Amino acid sequence: MSDAVVSDLWRFPVKSFGGERLRRAFVGPFGLLGDRRHAVIGADGPLTARRAHRLLEFAARYVDRDAAHGVLVTTPSGAEVPLADPGLAAVLAERVAPTAAIGSQVVGFFDAAPVHLLGEASLSALGDAVGAPLDRRRFRANILVDAGPEPNAEDRWIGRRLTVGEAVLEVVVNTERCAVTTFDPDTLERDSAVLSALARERENLFGVYARVARPGWVAVGAAVRRI
Repeated sequence: MSDAVVSDLWRFPVKSFGGERLRRAFVGPFGLLGDRRHAVIGADGPLTARRAHRLLEFAARYVDRDAAHGVLVTTPSGAEVPLADPGLAAVLAERVAPTAAIGSQVVGFFDAAPVHLLGEASLSALGDAVGAPLDRRRFRANILVDAGPEPNAEDRWIGRRLTVGEAVLEVVVNTERCAVTTFDPDTLERDSAVLSALARERENLFGVYARVARPGWVAVGAAVRRI
């Protein structure tokens, strides 16, 4: 894996909301600082776009240098409101679930592990299989890696450690995909060809999850190496 680099960085302050593109981020024990620190809570616990796809109508970004605070949410109407604004809870109750409310926890709301990586070549190859380029936001990865032309090279990272900038990540498992990938990030129109191609080409496994073995700063252009 020579000359592999970080090509893109994304953070998602609220799980299943749209996120923010970064040039540089600190990767701590619980992933990118502030990533998925918050979630929408329903009657049975945290909601995700698997169960409530209208969460994808919202987006969130940090407006405070302290990434534990200062989250601004863009609602489906285009209004920007603070995460703690009572009006946001009312919009969530109307559009997502009657009991919807914002919950927060220091360790974040994650699936298999706190950092999600995806290769640029994998994304390109899946687009070829679908027949059109794919918006990377469908897959909600934190770190995209340009590791050369071979698609799905990240499969070989499982069980290995990577240095990613100053951080060390331990790759643990493939990312299992679901119907969230079928939604256009802007229009929420569904395209079943995406999930069909994932099932046909990849058995719904696409990208990898990783744990943080050593915290550190990561930036676009930083080297990625197996160790």
